[in-house]
Amino acid sequence: MKKILTGSLASLVLFVGTVASAQITNPIKYDTFSELVAAIINAAVYVLMPFVVLAFIYTGFLFVKAQGKPEEIDKAKSALWWSIVGAFILLGASAFSQIINSTISSIIK
Repeated sequence: MKKILTGSLASLVLFVGTVASAQITNPIKYDTFSELVAAIINAAVYVLMPFVVLAFIYTGFLFVKAQGKPEEIDKAKSALWWSIVGAFILLGASAFSQIINSTISSIIK
């Protein structure tokens, strides 16, 4: 038991020494907070854009399913309206993020 403990302790000391002598680098490739936020928003746009497309497809099915019934057409128009609003919010957030990022970058440099 004593040999195992001594060997484990020696391994731990070597590991800590190796880690301490290694150069620690930043794992995040973004230098500023604004770049990080821009990357997060761009990732959100990339992930959420297919849902916007699916919302427009669903709206098209609602229009086809309505078959001229006024209450069903109103439901389809409402779905179309909210799909457009969602798309503008998503793209607006992306544009706003890029504007803020470029403004902060120009102020810092």
